Amino acid sequence: MKEVPLEYTDIVFDAKPDAVPYNYRISYKVTQLCLIMRICGRGDVCSLIKLHMISFALISQDNMRKLVDFVDGIGSTPIVRFDPAVNRALTYAVGYGLIERQQNSKYKLTDRGKQLAEQIRAVGDLMVMEISDLNSLAKKLTESKIEEIVDRWRIKDAENQ
Repeated sequence: MKEVPLEYTDIVFDAKPDAVPYNYRISYKVTQLCLIMRICGRGDVCSLIKLHMISFALISQDNMRKLVDFVDGIGSTPIVRFDPAVNRALTYAVGYGLIERQQNSKYKLTDRGKQLAEQIRAVGDLMVMEISDLNSLAKKLTESKIEEIVDRWRIKDAENQ
């Protein structure tokens, strides 16, 4: 049997959309940030580092437990990873008018952002785990606690030099 040569026109490559994990979807991250600010922010205001810390803690129950234990004074300094998706979501949230950047470089939830967060909470079956975890942290993560964590990072970094 004679082989027929393969023609390039016989080969078709179709790009398939890649599934984006829920925690990297902009709509999820924007909503998560609004909930963080509403539940954990003092006056619905958070620093960028606070948003990163809490967003990282929400990735797993273990991360959240370590952060809550630290703010309760019974745990060691938690590890925090800074996620570019948080910065991207902040950009979108500002663009959507849900969050505004203040003169002091902190972020404040707008009335529209508060409304979104309250609507998510009112539904009762959306982001249930996130809301539960945020309620366990609530207003405990103060800016002074954040500074304590950052200072410990600086000391550890200096020791590693």
